[in-house]
Amino acid sequence: MYKNYYYYSIPNNVYLDTIFKAIPSNAFLNKGRCGIGGTTLELLNKLRCSIIVAPTRGILHCKAKDHPELFIIDGNVKQPAIEEQLSKRRPSQKIMVTPDSFSRLIKAIDNVKMYDEVIKGWFLMLDECHTFITEVFRENILKPFDYFWKFDHKAIISATPYHFSNPKFQALDYYEIRFTEKLGTITLVDCLSVYATINDILQKSNVVKGNLHIYFNSVTGIAKCVKQAGLTDVSIYCADDEDKANMNKLGDLNKYYHELPSKANQSKVNFYTCKYFEGIDINDENANVIVVTDIHQPHTKVSVAMKLKQAVGRLRNKPAQVIHLTNHHHSNAPRKELADLQNSYNDEARLLISQTIEYLSLCELTGNKPKPDDRVRHFANVDKHTGHPTFSYELFDQQVNESYSNEIYNNLALIKQEWEAGYFDVDVQSSRAKLDTTTNMKRKSKATILKEDIDALKAYKDLEATTMVFHLGQTIEDEIKARNPLAYEAEQFLDSGKLEELKYNCKLVAQEVIVASNLRSEHKLLKLLSHTFKTGQKYSRVSISAQLQAIYEKLNIRDSNGKIRKAEATQLAEQGRFQIHPCKMQGEDVNGFQILGMQFNLKVAA
Repeated sequence: MYKNYYYYSIPNNVYLDTIFKAIPSNAFLNKGRCGIGGTTLELLNKLRCSIIVAPTRGILHCKAKDHPELFIIDGNVKQPAIEEQLSKRRPSQKIMVTPDSFSRLIKAIDNVKMYDEVIKGWFLMLDECHTFITEVFRENILKPFDYFWKFDHKAIISATPYHFSNPKFQALDYYEIRFTEKLGTITLVDCLSVYATINDILQKSNVVKGNLHIYFNSVTGIAKCVKQAGLTDVSIYCADDEDKANMNKLGDLNKYYHELPSKANQSKVNFYTCKYFEGIDINDENANVIVVTDIHQPHTKVSVAMKLKQAVGRLRNKPAQVIHLTNHHHSNAPRKELADLQNSYNDEARLLISQTIEYLSLCELTGNKPKPDDRVRHFANVDKHTGHPTFSYELFDQQVNESYSNEIYNNLALIKQEWEAGYFDVDVQSSRAKLDTTTNMKRKSKATILKEDIDALKAYKDLEATTMVFHLGQTIEDEIKARNPLAYEAEQFLDSGKLEELKYNCKLVAQEVIVASNLRSEHKLLKLLSHTFKTGQKYSRVSISAQLQAIYEKLNIRDSNGKIRKAEATQLAEQGRFQIHPCKMQGEDVNGFQILGMQFNLKVAA
């Protein structure tokens, strides 16, 4: 597929500048991991002028902070400013531009009579090249490919590349960075409810060490999460387009919106949409990184190999943990091969194009005005004057990639394999959390809440016996023990039949729990009594009461009100445990008891 192949194996703390003095020319560079210094290596190259295309304004502005000499071009930069910058003809000029503004840069180059000079002498680098394929929704994302192959010196680079189908790529050398160790561990959580699991995490966010950085490509979903959890210490990073659609989705929550991440606007909980999955640098010690996908929201169901690996690479510090919350289709169907999908889509594309051309010819003969068919635009560039379609390899790749990436959500094993292929260890866990509305909680009786908590505890213990159960902070068991101690004890001491008989009446259940708890402690009680009180010995009432009280407290022996039972000396004779007789101690008063004998058969271990 490529002209030559070069492979390098390095530790994961090594940067590109230890391998290359400069980004290779006419090359496809798979740099293997984020933050390895690819863009920086080109920005520091003083031997050539460079144009670097990066997918978002955020990336441009982040790089400009560290490189003041860098000239960036986004939608806010006017055409005269671009031409003025080019006219200065600075040596080793560095320009970063978004794909959407690339045509404006080429126009400016042409206007200042530098087109041939730039095409032949400047270096063009397409950074985060996978985004040209993943960002299907962006109308102008592919504009740089109109000129890429015209440059004499060029490179295409990504930590998570897509291998384009265009045969022109065969003229490039291929460089791949491999690693001698894992990049980290992903906790892959199989969620019964993705939203319930997020909510569970957010409810515990204040007791979790470190901030949370959550990558979730849904503004509506983010708003739902923030409202559900009642968050106030939160930052939201998403696109703020001219139509203000995202701000409208956020509503009152738009006060938490920020354009670019920084220490100044970092919060306990930070949400990011896909605009921030690539290129930006986040510095935060001991942070928790969470990526979220949901099969019920297609725009969140992004590629692990490209988008999610990029997202977890945004943190420049070592994360406390990296978590992927997801669900899947529970399908045993194997993943379709990329080549099979390419063949299938190629047949569809060629058919649509040929039918469109035939239709346009027919309209020309009959004089009818052609009716546009947008299906062909998925695979072809359409001439705005004639409507004539021309096959586009890049548009074709976009369609193939979307289908191929979605295949991994057939089952959890495929998702796990995708992470492992990206140099990560994977720890699979499970979350059975269910989301309940505040309204429903208010309507529930005490008996219903008791039953649900007991059922949740049983389900948790059953699941824990067969798989790793996900939790961030407290476990379900710890949470219920703290919030509803009666449910915690009832699950321990009473069986389902008894609870149904009591109809989960809290008062009756509490009484039965005490009886069952005391009964379960009976053997331990007898053992301690036999060690503490000896046959033939005399004990004062005060001594008996004190030692008996200590035993009650140790074994949690309770009275009918649920409090630790108050000890009295005469209780030694209860249930015929001891035969006791009043006796005098230290004087004439009858103020003690003599142990005449034990009335129970208890074998005490030596």
